[in-house]
Amino acid sequence: MDNIEIVNTEYGKVKGIYKISALGTDYVSFQGIPYMKAPLGKLRFKDAQVPEKWDHILDATEDSPSYCAFNLITREKEGQENAGTICVYTKNVKPEKFYPVLIWIHGGSFMRGSCKTDVYGPDYFMEKDIILVTLNYRLGAIGFLSLDDESLNVPGNAGLKDQLFALKFIKRNIENFGGDSNNITLFGESAGGQSVHLLSISEQSKGLFNRAIIMSGTAFNKSWCFKMPRKMCRKFNDKLARKLGWNGKFGDEKSLLEFLENASACEIVDETNLILSNEDEFEHGILLPFGPIIEPYKSKNCLIFKDPIEMARDSWSNEIDIIFSGTSFEGIFKANVKDEVAFYYLQDPAYFTPLIDLDLQVTDPITQEYGQRIKNLYYQPDEMPSIENQEAYLRYCSDFIFWHGIYRAVQSRLEFSKAKTFLLRFNVDGKLNLYKSLKKSEKYKGACHADDLFYLFKTIHLDVPEKDSNEFKSIERMIGIFTNFAATGDPNYDDCKFSPQSNINDLKCTEITEKDVKEIDLPELKTLKVWDSIYKDHDVPLF
Repeated sequence: MDNIEIVNTEYGKVKGIYKISALGTDYVSFQGIPYMKAPLGKLRFKDAQVPEKWDHILDATEDSPSYCAFNLITREKEGQENAGTICVYTKNVKPEKFYPVLIWIHGGSFMRGSCKTDVYGPDYFMEKDIILVTLNYRLGAIGFLSLDDESLNVPGNAGLKDQLFALKFIKRNIENFGGDSNNITLFGESAGGQSVHLLSISEQSKGLFNRAIIMSGTAFNKSWCFKMPRKMCRKFNDKLARKLGWNGKFGDEKSLLEFLENASACEIVDETNLILSNEDEFEHGILLPFGPIIEPYKSKNCLIFKDPIEMARDSWSNEIDIIFSGTSFEGIFKANVKDEVAFYYLQDPAYFTPLIDLDLQVTDPITQEYGQRIKNLYYQPDEMPSIENQEAYLRYCSDFIFWHGIYRAVQSRLEFSKAKTFLLRFNVDGKLNLYKSLKKSEKYKGACHADDLFYLFKTIHLDVPEKDSNEFKSIERMIGIFTNFAATGDPNYDDCKFSPQSNINDLKCTEITEKDVKEIDLPELKTLKVWDSIYKDHDVPLF
């Protein structure tokens, strides 16, 4: 029993186990701690509920389960419907002084991913005196179904509300694990980054964390679902139910909900992956069929009640320090995806226009002009998009899907916040760039979307680099930045120097490469200003 730790939580005792990290450090692992009641049957689409207390010692020594999803790395389906759990990792459950706490929210397009250690191993973080907490939340249609009928009580964003429910549980219980409940940093990447930003601008989460790190995704990335009209929500709801065998009347949400409550969770996942059509993506600019959305009515737990741009202006988080970050070549993740389809549509410049954000149709006359201005940023005047010049399309995807949202969020902070705002650009091109290698796109220089994850977390898919390698030095830098910021609010670490942003027109960033770290002018700034000009010309608020 010497390798076991037992900790009290408000719902019952949990048993963790001592492990040795990949770097040889002892730590205690608690995995699969329930923070919510199993969302089964009538609870499948409802807001998180308090779990039942247990009178035994809960075994938290095995890897946490995941929700039903498709694993992008293994290319296999995995998970179960009851996976509302957190994991806690610490070197000491009874430190002399409470440890700072880092809470991680995973990405995956709000459709996949989990807190399992196959991707998010805590090993590198365990070199520091901090506590790392990771969590699961409901995904896809199960996490983000949104219905108009108020009597059904499914306004949407259940997955985000799971995260909020978990934060409250962590806040109430983390001191039992040795964590400082008054020094919590929330961080996440991609869909997780957008989640962190959304939570930071919602009054519901006020006081639950003290600073944030928002990676490769913000609440200002509108094509991720926010601007989707209600009629499109209804269309996707109907399309999903019919693919699963429902034959009810369009608009009969009560019948649709009852059907989906009894459908197979795994089949819902399968069909959700097939819902988005080429027309939805290219003609309407919608990248996700189910995700965070402005809720159709205000409920007790309403998280998003209006445009996030408006929410951010007077948000409580304007009083806390935040790091925004992105990778140098986010768009590589789109390499070899729908190539022929994408290049078919992109022969028409109109498709370069951020249609849904500007509330435009492809056929609107002004759309051609805006699209041509954006296309000219990436292609020569007479150059047409093709597989041969795919890199230009990937650069466009980097800015459209990620960097313009990051830029707008930073601008919002500079306009409305007096707290510190830092900007990190991850440009390490090394052997741990897993997603880039999965795309077989090593020919492109830079870091792909999500490549930064593997310089923070140990994954079973990659070996730990040698300690004298550039990759290991990059791990030390990233862990140093994140844990210093979590402990003190200061991201400066060793040779990694940060200055708070102060000038919208002259953004700097701290750029990490495989060789060094420098404060430089943001390389994307000139291009992003052109994107801004189109919003201004069309009288659409940027922030």
